[in-house]
Amino acid sequence: MFSLRHRLILSLLLLLTFLLVTPVVQAVPADVAGHWVEDSVKNLIAQGILHGYPDGTFRPDQSITRAELAKTLAVAYGLNAAGDQGQFPDAKGHWAENYIAALAEAKIITGYPDGSFKPEAPVTRAEMVVMLTRLLKLGTEEEHYTVEFIPTFSDVAADYWAFYQIEMAAKLGLLPRYYGPDFNPSRLASRADTAWMLQQLLNLKTVRGQVIGQPEAGTNLITVRPEGDGEIEIAVIPPEAVVFRNNITTTVDTLTKDDQITIYYNRNDEPTVVKAFGEVNKSDLLSRISALVKGRLTTEQIAAILAGNWDKVKEGIKGELYDQLLKIGLTAEEAEAILVQDWSYLDSVSRDRLASALSGYLGITKDLSGAILARDWERIKEFARIELTAMALEKILD
Repeated sequence: MFSLRHRLILSLLLLLTFLLVTPVVQAVPADVAGHWVEDSVKNLIAQGILHGYPDGTFRPDQSITRAELAKTLAVAYGLNAAGDQGQFPDAKGHWAENYIAALAEAKIITGYPDGSFKPEAPVTRAEMVVMLTRLLKLGTEEEHYTVEFIPTFSDVAADYWAFYQIEMAAKLGLLPRYYGPDFNPSRLASRADTAWMLQQLLNLKTVRGQVIGQPEAGTNLITVRPEGDGEIEIAVIPPEAVVFRNNITTTVDTLTKDDQITIYYNRNDEPTVVKAFGEVNKSDLLSRISALVKGRLTTEQIAAILAGNWDKVKEGIKGELYDQLLKIGLTAEEAEAILVQDWSYLDSVSRDRLASALSGYLGITKDLSGAILARDWERIKEFARIELTAMALEKILD
């Protein structure tokens, strides 16, 4: 028989054992019980990504600050600062300084034009979406869009600074259901919004790997060898999916064997965005020229011009181009000769003025316009490269 003393010692040992082997789970804040974001908050707290306030609340409907968001995203994606942590003077000594530095280093967040970060400023819906899509490496400044998006939200036009990031988030299903029919980009994002969107982001299926074989035209089918030891992935890309190759929007059949690829699936497990990188080819160059002229000519039209098949293009732009030709001083007869491609009628001066007209219409240099007219492929590549470089330098200097 154990004495009372032995029984007490045994009970204490059992209690200590239970405490040591049982994980400590942070209590779920009482103010999220029954809230629409309850499950997301519970999951993120269990993972150590989110935390409540010292008084035991989470305050789901309160706005989130830039500092709080920086910590949340850095913890969720395991980001740590390796370099200079003094990028933003107003973040120096702030409790979130390391998290802010980590996200800045990963190009997830940026400061304001005056060099500040404003860690205690609230985050807007647009800013939130931009940061989340950057975590996926989508909606970056390197991307060029040669296809038109039909706006999802009536209050976010195609020229809005975060238009493409908002569209990507909508396509992937990252936005709360009550975001609509208007998006209200300047409205402050709540802590509930943050938790829900981050949970969707973490749950998204992505497949990274290498394209096996050349995708067959018209099938929209891609076979991917995933990174690591994963099984071969066969994906049928729907027509409405956004496809990039070397950061230019394109179609599935332009992807090539051995391209490095990432396929992003939406919440319904459907391929929604594809980003591929590989050796630059003619299709890429056509797409880049299309991007240079801001989509006013499609890659098919540009290819037709390069092949000398002006008939495929001229009807679509005839009226506007005719007006441009007259504005730069060509006679009506010269303009008409150009549109019907009666080159024998034109002298060298008229051809030079034609290059100027194309330059004004497309927003490219006269040299590139002339090379396109002459179908000089090597000069086109050289001038396109120069223009892309100039555009990049201008962006940097601005």
